[in-house]
Amino acid sequence: MKHFILCLSLLSLFSCKNLLLNTSFKIMGIYDDFAKMHIANSTSKTIVLLPTHHLGTPSYYDDLHKKMDSLSALNYFFYTEKVKADGANDTLLRKFRKFLGSPVAGDGYKHIIDSIVGKKHKIKLKKEIIDQPSYDELGVPVDQSENVDATLEELMNYYETTYGKIELAPCDFETSVLEESNCSKFKVPKDIRNDVIMDFRNNIVLKRIDVETHDKIAIIYGDAHTPGLLQGLKNRGYQIDE
Repeated sequence: MKHFILCLSLLSLFSCKNLLLNTSFKIMGIYDDFAKMHIANSTSKTIVLLPTHHLGTPSYYDDLHKKMDSLSALNYFFYTEKVKADGANDTLLRKFRKFLGSPVAGDGYKHIIDSIVGKKHKIKLKKEIIDQPSYDELGVPVDQSENVDATLEELMNYYETTYGKIELAPCDFETSVLEESNCSKFKVPKDIRNDVIMDFRNNIVLKRIDVETHDKIAIIYGDAHTPGLLQGLKNRGYQIDE
């Protein structure tokens, strides 16, 4: 959802905020009514990649649900996305917020829309949007799925080991991690952000595929991960039907 965060940050720079946000949401696919699919085949595995939006229209999630049901009936094993933050301490969560440059989406992304866009900028959205439903609500079978993602500790350890320590200031503790920080922005270059949020997590998925015993896999990951995952599969000899 990095594009969504960037979009919100741009609102303060433009007077035509209503047009900017609605156009951006259309480009990002948040207003889509149908879910896309990519199919990758090797000599031993078939992989279906379902790029998702963490915000979307009800009709989009209805279509995604139908696709999940079809894949489940065909005995696909599902990889789900969610950075595992259960039990993460307060300091770790605040470092993550500083790295993100935005509130931690503990209550979903819609509350960020409501609190920042609705109250601060008074923008009317062209379509109804909701947070991505839970995987259970989308029809992902518990006994045919697994969260294949990084833990928050792994993510922050990777950043600090590779790029340097995140030092917290007193202002980092003045608000809830679910709210905007009072600190000035912690600037992370785009290539570094992509390496941590995209490449590091994509590699976890790809390495798991390398040792996976199931021969039919459905990957439910945010759409921004799609180019990296498809390229990783191509590098492994998969034929891509997009």
